[in-house]
Parts: sequence; structure tokens; C-alpha cells
Amino acid sequence: MKHEAAPGSRRKRQFYFANRDLLVMAVLSGIGGVLSTYVGYLGNLLNRIFGVPFGAGQFVAGLHVFWILLAAGLVRRPGAATIAGLLKGVVELLTGSTHGIAIVLVSLVQGLVVDLVLLLARRHVPAAYAVAGGLSAASNVIVFQLLYFSGAPLTYILFISGLAAISGCLLGGLFGSSVLDLVSEAGLLRLNAGGGAVSAKSRPRKGRPAWVKIVITAALVIAFSAGAIYYYAAIFVPPWAGPQCRVEGMVEQELSFSLSKFADREMTIEAELKGQVTYEPPREYTGVPVREILSEAAPLSEAAVLKVIATDGYEVAFELAEVMEDDLMILIQEDDSLRLIAGNYEGGYWVKLVSRFLVE
Repeated sequence: MKHEAAPGSRRKRQFYFANRDLLVMAVLSGIGGVLSTYVGYLGNLLNRIFGVPFGAGQFVAGLHVFWILLAAGLVRRPGAATIAGLLKGVVELLTGSTHGIAIVLVSLVQGLVVDLVLLLARRHVPAAYAVAGGLSAASNVIVFQLLYFSGAPLTYILFISGLAAISGCLLGGLFGSSVLDLVSEAGLLRLNAGGGAVSAKSRPRKGRPAWVKIVITAALVIAFSAGAIYYYAAIFVPPWAGPQCRVEGMVEQELSFSLSKFADREMTIEAELKGQVTYEPPREYTGVPVREILSEAAPLSEAAVLKVIATDGYEVAFELAEVMEDDLMILIQEDDSLRLIAGNYEGGYWVKLVSRFLVE
């Protein structure tokens, strides 16, 4: 005898997260949270290539939401992306995100956007993932503008939002959908059929052979993993290491120091930050002149350039001779990190999270 399901039982099951679902969300959020710091480093590399202090990094914004989309696609229950986004943001915060507590809100909004789009689409198909990835990646621009850059020109906001949306469609949505298809075809994980989704196994397969997708995906994963290993081994400085800085390169004596070493040489200056987007009115800053720190290391006579490098990979370059004569360039401690105040330069040269002075 066949029994009818009780009214509302289907809806209750739809929002139920099994232990397997919770494990998938936790693992993917953890991986995504740790690797998002590396994605930020990739963004800074793009900024340097294009010669701008920020904006070009939105080309890789889709990699931030890739993990959220992957969690949504494997769990396939409303709310999965939101929970994954929240957990991912917390992991980013705890592993030293340069954005501080704001990154939790950014990741949460990204997850909410993914959930909303997939709920409205009612089908887990590539087009839905592409739209979800694009809107989710673009949302980070909107949230950051509201929090920090409310005076930015509308054209600028729309432009970098567009870059983020394109990246989200390609690197987040479509790439994520392809990975989910491969996972389903290989039988590595069972895809839930909840939330109105259609299992990838039930859809007719068309297009390029599976091995082509496998090769492309494997190549991207290997390249991304190799870059991440290099970043965390050679560049990343964990936040729990404290505000330390090194002077290295073409110097007689390399230094590793905290600002307390130069406490007797502190000075106070007044400076105004004039950036392309951000602006800080004139105010006083107290710190150690960079020329004093470099004098301690004694640059070699043939050295000509000073590179100031942050923990997230961002860097700027100065003429060494000008730095040694600059009365408005100091290193200060701010929010448990070091910041370069460059009063004679535009805002893009005011580096936060300073970790290295490289003399070349």
C-alpha cells in the first residue's frame, strides 16, 4: 500500500542539511577561505601589470565565489551557498585577510546572491551558475564601495563591477559547473537532487569529450596550486607573526626589525592622502623615517631603487636617492600592522601591511 507524504514534509526535507552536506560546506569553505588570500595576491599582480593600484584584480574575482558555487552545486539545498559564504569569510578573517572583519560581510553577501539566483532559476544548469557567479562576484565591489569608497565615481564602480561580473561568470559559474559535471561523471560525490535541481547524470551529455574537460581542469588546478604553494612559502606573512619588517637586497647589513627598534628616531609629520578613489584629509602621523631605517642597513653605492612590499604581494617602487632625502616618508604601526606614509606621493604609494623593503 502506497502512503502519501504528509503536507509540508517535502519542504522540510528540502531545507534539511545532512552530515554529508555540512561536511562538504565546511571543507570547501575552509579551502576557499585560505586560497582567497592567494587570489588577492593574484589581483595585486594584475594591478601591477596594468599599472594601476587597484581594479584590474577584478579579473580574478570569480575565483573567490568558485568555492561557494561548488558548495551550492554539491549540496543543492537553499541556504547552502549562504552558509558556505559565511564560513569562508570567517576563515579568511582568521587567516589574515587584509580586509579585516569586512570580508565576513562580503562573503556572506556573495553566498546570499548565489542562493537567490539558484532559487529563482529552480534548475542547477550552466546558465544559472554563470548568472549566479557574475552577480555574486560583482556584489563584492558594491559592498566594498558602500563600506570604504562611497565617494567613488559611478562610472568607476560600474566598470570594475563589470570586470568582476565577467570573471564571476567564467571563473566562478561556468568553470564551477564544469567541475561539478566532472565530479558527477567520475562518481566521486553524489549530487543531491533537492531544491528543484536536476542531477547532472540525468541530463543528456553533449559537447567536447570528457577527457578534454579533465585535462583542462587538471591543468588549471595544478597551476593554481603551484602558485598558491609558492605564495604561502615565499611571500605570505601570517598575521600572528606580529608587525615585523625586513630590509634586504643590495645592503651591507640585512635587517629584521619591529618599529620599537627605532623608537628614539620617531618623528611626527602632517600628510594628506590623495588617491584616485580614496581621500584622507591632512592629519598627523607618528612613525620612523624610512631613510633612518635604510641608513641602518647601509645600501650599497650601486643601489638605485627601493621596493616596498606588503604581505599580500602589493608593491611600489621609489627612486632610492629620493627616499634618502624624503622628510615625509615614514613607517607607522596601524592596527597591528605596518603602513607606509608617503606624503610626497599619491595614495597608491601609501602601502598597508608592509613586510619588506627590497633595495635594488
